[in-house]
Amino acid sequence: MSWHFIFYSAKDNKYLQEIRKLKGMLQNIRKNSQGTVAKMIVGLIVVVFALFGVESIVGGIGGEPEIATVNGKEISQPSFLRAVEGKRRQILSQMGEKADPDLIDEALLRSSVLEGMINEEILVQDSESKGLFVSEMAVDNYIRSIEQFQIDGQFSNEKMQSLLRNAGLTLQAYRDSLKSQFVLGQTRSGLIASAFVLENEIDEIVALDRQTRDFGMATVYKSDYKDSIVVTDQEVSDFYELNKNNYKKPENVEVSYLLLDKSNLEKDINLDVADIKKLYESEKQDYQGEEQRAASHILVKIDAETDDAKALEKIKAVQAKLKNGDSFASLAKEYSDDEGSAQSGGDLGLSSKGVYVSDFETALFSLAVGEVSKPVKTEFGYHLIRLDQIEANDLPSFDEMKEMLESRLLKQKVDEIYAQMTERLSDITYSSSDLGEASEVLGLKISSLVGVSAKTENPLFSNRKIQKSLFSNELVVEKHNSELIEVEDGKSIVFRVENYQEESVQSLADVQEYIRDNLKQGKSSEFAQSVGLSFIERVKLGEPALDVSDNMGLNWKEYKDIRRDNIMLNREAISKVFTLSRDKVEQNQWFSFEMPDGDFSVIKLMKVVSGDAESISALEKSSISNMIGDTFGAGDNQAYQQVAQDSAEIERRNKSK
Repeated sequence: MSWHFIFYSAKDNKYLQEIRKLKGMLQNIRKNSQGTVAKMIVGLIVVVFALFGVESIVGGIGGEPEIATVNGKEISQPSFLRAVEGKRRQILSQMGEKADPDLIDEALLRSSVLEGMINEEILVQDSESKGLFVSEMAVDNYIRSIEQFQIDGQFSNEKMQSLLRNAGLTLQAYRDSLKSQFVLGQTRSGLIASAFVLENEIDEIVALDRQTRDFGMATVYKSDYKDSIVVTDQEVSDFYELNKNNYKKPENVEVSYLLLDKSNLEKDINLDVADIKKLYESEKQDYQGEEQRAASHILVKIDAETDDAKALEKIKAVQAKLKNGDSFASLAKEYSDDEGSAQSGGDLGLSSKGVYVSDFETALFSLAVGEVSKPVKTEFGYHLIRLDQIEANDLPSFDEMKEMLESRLLKQKVDEIYAQMTERLSDITYSSSDLGEASEVLGLKISSLVGVSAKTENPLFSNRKIQKSLFSNELVVEKHNSELIEVEDGKSIVFRVENYQEESVQSLADVQEYIRDNLKQGKSSEFAQSVGLSFIERVKLGEPALDVSDNMGLNWKEYKDIRRDNIMLNREAISKVFTLSRDKVEQNQWFSFEMPDGDFSVIKLMKVVSGDAESISALEKSSISNMIGDTFGAGDNQAYQQVAQDSAEIERRNKSK
């Protein structure tokens, strides 16, 4: 228990001892770990976990993370941890706004990321051995074309850097990742593109794909007989006795709870016009003096082929031509390395502050309209920048901004009140023996719910975070209030377990009608089957199928020229018809099968006609050929990767293969 005492300062010890004598150590820790010292320490631990992960606390105990070597080349610990975190973010993003990190299996996440990195390293080494590469310029051009890195259709370095920082990536790491993917893509694309399909293979595919079948079918619906089926009480009782374990009621609890809903707070807030005007005055500075500038530029890049000195010499030569009267637009088209703007005479369009990199922006906003800068160096190279136009923003009036300001101020106040109330709710319920005090202080209604189990469909209590603590000793045995749980954005709940019910078998009285209905369903399916088989026997004895169908009240119908992609008929029936071999036509056989819903169908296959490759257009034939070729190519690529993996020497640390 000494672990818990790190949450208290020395002056708390005497108080803790007294409380321990009265209510016991666990209750004491629970009721007093809300103090300032505790919160500071817990808060510090939370920050460390958030910034550096669990390894920062337990890394020294748990040992080295799962890393590996591939043909002697190491997959480093930092790169592995970055990949794990990147995959975690991707999964949470795919989960949407209600993403729950607890749903992620950490062991499975780490294992899948490690295997992915090993496979990628194998393929990268294979590509390097074949001399495959992608130029830095191609990668940079791709980056500049990414829509998420653009503002009004123009590449924004600052936006790119911001997005990469949010993703935990450096520009170089992102470049390296893209370069690796492009190189790997060359092998994949080459294998897929090199796959080919023989003419007779296309003919065989068309013969199957465009095949048509004639058949007759009748379906016996169990629902037609259900009402006439009788199930006795004895049958119900016998079935219940044999299958009691199927009618267990899971452990469940009766709960009371307080729900704090942010959406309910707006109605109690009255905005003061003076506060809105005050916000307007503070917003003025964001509008006053803000302007957009239209610019053009000529860029000479610094790269592997052009060092700093050569780039500066080249930009000065362009500057000299400009001073001699050459047009800026023509020089941009001829000399600028910015492919995105060169063809439009270097035009970058309108932009405000914060769009361009620092040195470029400083130079641009120091120019007068029509003025051209001296050579300006940025991380991209040397620029000549011309200011083409200045567009000042008009300051909106108070009336024009009032509605927007009201909405913002209301949201701000709601957020503040919600944050204050969640903190108060957490503090009060943590130290209280029930929910009454919090209900009275915060004006929240105590609600109750019975029969809450792991299978509950209640939108609040089906939440995974609630389910994790619902049957804990702390809540069920010790009768504590739960911690405050945010079940979704803007909705927080605290609950307590009032009563607990163990798993039990439901009584016959509770489930007899359910059993009776299931037995009826089963009997009606059996009866439908007997009707269908009787239909087949009569037809086999020589009676016409249509006459037998009419006599028995069935729905026999013959279908002609039906293809396997038919969507008008029952898909189960179509699937069954097209699994029958064509020799069944000559054998004059009948077939029957039970549908997934318990209905019963009888079928007779009458004719099979293969598709004719000559009947399809050249475009359709080409499309089929490409589709099959892609499938073959994908298979070749998968086999190629498997061979590369099988021949690689892989060592996994702390992990068996």
